[in-house]
Parts: sequence; structure tokens; C-alpha cells
Amino acid sequence: MIRVVFCIICLFAFQRFYSQEIRGVEGRWQLTNITREEAREKAIEEAKKEALRRAGVEERIRATETVSTFEANDLFQQMYNAFSSVEMSGAVISFEVVRDDLERSKIDGQWYATVTINATVKKYTTTTDPEFKIDVRGLRSNGYRNGEVITFSVIPNKNGFMKIFVFENSRDATLLFPNDFEKNRKLKAKETINFPTVHGIEYYALKTTADRLEHNLWVFVYTKSDIPYYGAVTYHHVISWINNIEPSERDVIIEPLLITE
Repeated sequence: MIRVVFCIICLFAFQRFYSQEIRGVEGRWQLTNITREEAREKAIEEAKKEALRRAGVEERIRATETVSTFEANDLFQQMYNAFSSVEMSGAVISFEVVRDDLERSKIDGQWYATVTINATVKKYTTTTDPEFKIDVRGLRSNGYRNGEVITFSVIPNKNGFMKIFVFENSRDATLLFPNDFEKNRKLKAKETINFPTVHGIEYYALKTTADRLEHNLWVFVYTKSDIPYYGAVTYHHVISWINNIEPSERDVIIEPLLITE
């Protein structure tokens, strides 16, 4: 968990897009050494992949290094991969689960989480802009102790706008920046921006579980235009918001972070 020592109020907005509706898409995942909720999430991801295939969306797997800190957290590994390992020519920007069940296979006798979704798919008209990048510096790869202050810096190649999301797990998340005290503003090319950006604000690493290690996932979204975010700050909503933005208009950086006792 990352806590800003002031109240955070989040402002959000959607952008318009051309989309395709794909209905009645099924996904399933076996309940083996994982919880029902984890199997359900994996089944949803399988259904979303099938929706993309039905819409004719191509995917290009980008080489990413598996993050060792997530080896003990399968769901976070899935989230990390969803954010970072696949470049698509389109994306699922919203979906509705219309069926959610447990089924026992007549073939192998195993239990499976099964879902049926209706999905909205957007096909992109652009690819990533190699000149539109940010460099995130100062986050410690070996993690932070509970209660430690976190500072870091961002250096953009071009002018743009920043959103920073922090995920504690598959459901609990925070829009860290901008917030009620650190206002949204255009960041200038080649300028080093130190976070927190305002004197008197500190970011703290705070454990919220009894686990020896707590896994966080930081997602930096840098956009050419100011695209506000609104709605619940959850994994699926953030993914949908990012997927709504054309690849040429954004750069997304994913940083895993450990909090120890």
C-alpha cells in the first residue's frame, strides 16, 4: 500500500472511440492450486483473448523479463503480463460478465471456473511512438521497509501528462498522481520531475497484510494530451482506460515494488 499524507480526490473522464461488440464469449480456467477468484480472473482473461481473436485483432508478443518478485503471487504476475508483455493492434476496452459459474469437466473430472462475457473491442489505427517515452528513476528494486518514504523522478522525452496508479492486489488500487494537492499539469520534455512534486507531501510504503512481503505494482501512464481518468480505480477499469488510448498517444511503464516488514 502507498499512502499520500493528504486526502486524495480523483477526477476522471472517458474519450470517444470506434468499437466493435463481441457477444457470448466464453472463458474457463482449472481450479488447481489457486483460489476460485484467481481462476475466475484467469477465465475472464481467456474470454477477453477470445473476443480479440473474434474481432480479428493481431498480437505481437514483446520480450519481457519475468519479475522474480512475483513468483509467489500468480495473480500479480498475470497483471504484470497484461500490462507489459503483449502489444496488440486492438484491445478490450470494456466487458460485462453475463455468466459466472463453476463446472466439473466430464472429461477429466476437474473443476473449472467458467465465464461468459460480452466485450467491446477497439481496433487501433496507430502503433507506438518510439520517440514518446519516459524514464522512471529512483524506485528501489530491492524494495522498501514498512513505513519508509518513497521518492523517485521521471524524465520525459517529450511534453505530456502523467498518471501514476499503484496496485496493492487485483482489487485495491490508488491513483497516486495527480491528486488533490499535486495538480495535473503538462510535464516538459527533458525536465527531471521529482516526486512528490509538492513540498509537504510524502509517499509512504505501508503494509496492509500480515504477509512477510507485500507486492505492489506501479503503473506510469504518460500521454500526449490530457486524458483524465474517472470511475473506480481497479485493475480492469485502469486496463480499459489505457486500452482506450491509441498506442501512438501513450507510453506505459510498469514497476514492481516490494514492501517488507
